[in-house]
Amino acid sequence: MSIYLDTNIFYNAYSPIEDRFTADWLLNQLSSDFPGVTSEWTIVEMFRALKKQVNLNKIENNDAQVVIDLFLSDIGEDTQKKKLFIIRVKKSYIMAARPFIFNENLYAADAVHTITALQAKVDAFITYDGDFKKLKKIPIINPKKDDFKNSINEIKENYIKKTGKKKLKNK
Repeated sequence: MSIYLDTNIFYNAYSPIEDRFTADWLLNQLSSDFPGVTSEWTIVEMFRALKKQVNLNKIENNDAQVVIDLFLSDIGEDTQKKKLFIIRVKKSYIMAARPFIFNENLYAADAVHTITALQAKVDAFITYDGDFKKLKKIPIINPKKDDFKNSINEIKENYIKKTGKKKLKNK
């Protein structure tokens, strides 16, 4: 697989109160030749993240519902086009999260994302969350970094070489 997308990538892309440009750029890089991977847990985290913004009076409840509907529609379409793979959360992943919670001090959801990414054998984990930076088993790439787009383009090129996929144009 190519890259794992943490929930906050989708949140930044869809939330009306966040800077969406980098997250949008990243999601536009995905294709059937360079797919993204995430966990089905991302969906419920999106629900909660948007509800939190409603609770903080940053967005209206109706607006949050519209955003969620758009998000669900888009990821449904992307999975059909094989641009995005949504991995099921298995009990074995939940059990494997334990050492990441106790040894790395990750939150439960972050530990599940980590296990899912490792099981999917992705080339990198993309997140705005600094809690992942101490993980050594997978490259962590933060979209806030100056070289983010270059890093993604490099991963894309290496993925294409590794999989024998056609040469992709940078969008």
